Amino acid sequence: MDTLTDMSQSKTDRIFESLRQQIETGDLAEGAKLMSLRQASDRYGASKNVIVTVYDRLVAHGLARSQRGSGFYVARVAPTIAEPTHLREASDTVSLLHVQLDRPYKVLTGDGRPPENWLMTNMPAVNLPTGEGGYGSPHGLMALRECIAASQIAAGITATPAQIVTTFGANNALDLVIRRFTRPGDTVLVDDPGYYPLFSKLKLSEVNVVGIPRTPRGPDPDALDRAAQTHRARLFFTQSLAQNPTGCSIDLPTAHAILKVADRHDLLVIDDDPFIDLPGLRGTRLAALDQFRRVIQIGSYSKIFSPSLRCGFLIAEPEIAASLAELKMILAVNSSTYTERLIAEAILSRRFAKLGASLKRRLDPEREEGVEKLTQLGFDLFAPPDHGLYGFVLLPDGLNDMEVSHEAAQQGILLAPGSLFRVSGVSDTPSIRVNWSRVQDSRFYSFMRKLL
Repeated sequence: MDTLTDMSQSKTDRIFESLRQQIETGDLAEGAKLMSLRQASDRYGASKNVIVTVYDRLVAHGLARSQRGSGFYVARVAPTIAEPTHLREASDTVSLLHVQLDRPYKVLTGDGRPPENWLMTNMPAVNLPTGEGGYGSPHGLMALRECIAASQIAAGITATPAQIVTTFGANNALDLVIRRFTRPGDTVLVDDPGYYPLFSKLKLSEVNVVGIPRTPRGPDPDALDRAAQTHRARLFFTQSLAQNPTGCSIDLPTAHAILKVADRHDLLVIDDDPFIDLPGLRGTRLAALDQFRRVIQIGSYSKIFSPSLRCGFLIAEPEIAASLAELKMILAVNSSTYTERLIAEAILSRRFAKLGASLKRRLDPEREEGVEKLTQLGFDLFAPPDHGLYGFVLLPDGLNDMEVSHEAAQQGILLAPGSLFRVSGVSDTPSIRVNWSRVQDSRFYSFMRKLL
């Protein structure tokens, strides 16, 4: 499996995987004694502490057993169950997500989140008022839904609390939409390049995915029109503002054209905007024109509060919102009232607005400096960033962005290769996504300079 994870494995991981494979294939038979700590240390060129950790992991996985005073022995291995193809393909697609969660790198230019020290003090403690200690409504906490509705009205978009369903983050909202509106064998349309965890969710659901080329002005409306007609698709997943990975937004003419295509082909548009509350973003939200007639809006609080705070929401026309709330209740009973009250309090106290403004003040100069440095080195961007977190840097022709990312991994630098954001998994133009809040490290620029 050609993933970024392969390049980031520690010595402990490599030794564990080697022994695990020998045990599962029968090269090390049940009951066989494993090498002593000293022998294994010499064999693998590792310290005894590393070998102890490896053997303990083998025991924890049921692959070995410890016999006091004697050593470690191979345990009986249960027969393996073949991994479904669609699950394996989904796992391959989110290899970048694996390394972002495991954090084996020193330079995190390709990470998708702001630095932790930007967000650590964002949330105060909160106590639940009387009556909020139970499960609550499947739509979510009314106080938070009222805040979300008010923020839409402030943006010129009409929404009521009945149209809003809170979720365990934006990814949970995507899961609900996919489970509600797709069946195995269906075809859906997505931005290309686009949000790679979405591709994995669709593969896991055994849904066919067709990419719509993303341009600096947004998705190509003509390509969307052709694909909707050819594939009889009923769903289109996109991002209006500061798209991941390109950093560019949909402009007004493109937004109009997309909604005309949606009307013509009875297309439901899912607009996943994790930066919906970040001040200063340029572009046109599809819901501003559609008012949730064909648009399902998805939002998240993770980018401004903290990635560990799993809370998001979706907004749709009332009938769709009710059906998604019903599905949410079946799958998870409800989302976290405690988390939602905490966020509602932060919004009502204006703390959330201050955090957004603070993030913008820190991000803007970092982005400007990053763009300037990369331009001075001779790199081009896919599009000027629309005041968001991401940029899409084009690499010199002839390079392979996956190979470049593997080379960077050897030096402790996490890059996000453009190929992972393509539906086909292959990029015709080599590129990398950068996080503007994480580019100010001389090791990153030294590596980029060598590429030229």
